[in-house]
Amino acid sequence: MSTNQEKSFTATLSTRFGYPHFPRLTYGRKITSPRPDYEFFSFSHQIDVSNYLFLKPDVEPDALTFYFRCIDDYYTMYIFTPGTYHYMTVSKEEEDFLNAYSPDDGDQTTFNLLDAKGKIITLDEIDSNTPTVRIQTRSGRLLQAGLSRNKYDPKVGTFVRTLASRSAAVLDFKMNILQRNVPY
Repeated sequence: MSTNQEKSFTATLSTRFGYPHFPRLTYGRKITSPRPDYEFFSFSHQIDVSNYLFLKPDVEPDALTFYFRCIDDYYTMYIFTPGTYHYMTVSKEEEDFLNAYSPDDGDQTTFNLLDAKGKIITLDEIDSNTPTVRIQTRSGRLLQAGLSRNKYDPKVGTFVRTLASRSAAVLDFKMNILQRNVPY
């Protein structure tokens, strides 16, 4: 597998649910939220969601800039925004949430970009005529707007999840490509 600089790029994203953000970057401190799912053996009803990926309509459109590093037709999503998570990757944790991880932590989740017909595409096929893309994990799970026991936590927004049974809708991402052919 080799990195393909010609298909790597930086971009900001948006969805109908809002813009992606990490609460620690947005608010500059640790953020807790009610647990999104009922757990039988839990001592706390709150969890630290500081490094969870959320969507929120009232954050800045450029709150997160991502570097999409292409290897074959898979992308690793690096966080290009200065701050706590700069150059960390977006990866799926043991559950179905997306988090910020250090690239040194081991396996990183890789993603495919899909067009409206579900076909895998790369930067070559994304232009101003591409209204939206869907993003799926290597295992084939689409990124989705998560359901939660609490309908919506106004402080953080909507979780980004991968399990369809715990999600409200598949996410269609509008990409604002900032730079094409970005070296690693």
